[in-house]
Amino acid sequence: MPEQQWTAADTEQVRCCVCHEWGEVRYRLDPFAVVQCPTCGLVFVSPRLNPKALQRFYDQPSYFEDGGVYGGQAGGRNPAMLLQRAWTNGRLAAIGRVAPAPGRLLEIGSAYGLFLAAAQRAGYQVNGVELSAAGAQESQRRGFEVFNGQLVDAPATDRNDVVCFWDTLEHVPDPLEFLVEVRRRLVDHGTFALSVPYISSLPAKVLGKRWWTLKPEQHIWHFTPATLQTTAARAGLVVTDVITSPLNPANLTRLDSLVAIGRALPS
Repeated sequence: MPEQQWTAADTEQVRCCVCHEWGEVRYRLDPFAVVQCPTCGLVFVSPRLNPKALQRFYDQPSYFEDGGVYGGQAGGRNPAMLLQRAWTNGRLAAIGRVAPAPGRLLEIGSAYGLFLAAAQRAGYQVNGVELSAAGAQESQRRGFEVFNGQLVDAPATDRNDVVCFWDTLEHVPDPLEFLVEVRRRLVDHGTFALSVPYISSLPAKVLGKRWWTLKPEQHIWHFTPATLQTTAARAGLVVTDVITSPLNPANLTRLDSLVAIGRALPS
């Protein structure tokens, strides 16, 4: 992806989504800063890109294409696609143990529809939400029902048995509001599943501000297993399983990522 030059005019200040406290600076990455809530410990970016700048960032077709995983080689056998298939199979297996098909599955951050296609083959009735116009249009071209925009703006149709969001929660404007929306779109005791980089991982601790996953333009919230559980609980969700092992197929090779499975508490 071409390097963009962001200035203070492209940014906004925000508070912790859980405690509404201003964060204390951990790293400065001008014009951004990575800060930590002094009350709950949640790490986030403030200042961060404002909504208009963020939409410009995600609307670049190169956001997916340069990554090699969601680009034009969806049928290829390059290493990135092989890993993508391993994660997909591992995550569908983890979901299937608690919420087997058939059922209605919503993926938030559905990109080019690769996970939707696999879930559909597994027997789920699928739909998606995707912020990137390029990603949503490609999914729609492939025949999937995908809304282009933020989850809160997506039509609320039938509730889902499963809601999943892979490497998405770190991108959303307000994770607590997002998780409340996830709960609203789940049946009682429905299953949610997610993956997210975590800032208590060994690479994050060792590398500090050089951590390759910091990416302050797009990764604006940084969780630990504890802060993820706290935020989810505030939204009426309970995390029941956390996978951090890079040997688990759901998280294969990923040293700084966790996969979490949970359920919706009764409304």
